[in-house]
Amino acid sequence: MKKNLTIYIPAIIAVLAVKMYYRTADSEQLFWILAPTTKWVQILSGISFEKITQVGYVSHEYRFIIAPSCSGVRFLLIAFIMMVFTFVPMIDSLRKKACWLGFSAIFSYITTIFVNGIRITVSIYLPLALADKEILPAWITAEQLHTIIGTTVYFSMLFGIYYLAGRFCKTVQKSVAKQFLIPVFWYFVMVLGIPAIGRLYSGDWTGFSQYTAIVTGVCMLIVLFIWLAGRMRTFFASERVG
Repeated sequence: MKKNLTIYIPAIIAVLAVKMYYRTADSEQLFWILAPTTKWVQILSGISFEKITQVGYVSHEYRFIIAPSCSGVRFLLIAFIMMVFTFVPMIDSLRKKACWLGFSAIFSYITTIFVNGIRITVSIYLPLALADKEILPAWITAEQLHTIIGTTVYFSMLFGIYYLAGRFCKTVQKSVAKQFLIPVFWYFVMVLGIPAIGRLYSGDWTGFSQYTAIVTGVCMLIVLFIWLAGRMRTFFASERVG
């Protein structure tokens, strides 16, 4: 642990600095992530967006705004901190560890744009499809559906990022339990744990219990699905061998 502090400390400082910057940043200050994300959304969806100063990127046809809250910065930080704290202990030299720190920042940025573009595209089209077919339950609000979509895309994609990062680092975790626990741990720490500390300090818990229930429920279903898919793959592989 101590020998990795020269990597961990800069990583933590970077995360805290970005979080503080993001808290007050407007669309102009987040141009570095909003602009490429919007370009990717336009490619995926075929929807045109207009840049409006201090607001973000607006689709008047679909009444949708890609604003600072849609930037995906929090997911970027989750991916970055997971990559650093998970794989740095497995790297043998300080130079390689420092290179991995830089790679983690670049890789997290690129994958965040990719994943967030998918999330935004789904967030545009899925509610419209559900409304047209009138299959959206009355007890699910637009905000809750937005949370479900975001959690589903971000949480499931985090497993993919973890797997790819392991391949790049050439240290893919053989333990199935750890393959599940590491992405789950960092997602819950960043999405629920740290916000809970902030709410404990402010004393404002409005809506947090409902948000926690939705996030936890969606994540549990995704973990169950991935586990079942893995079991089925193992079963069919053994059947072919047999």
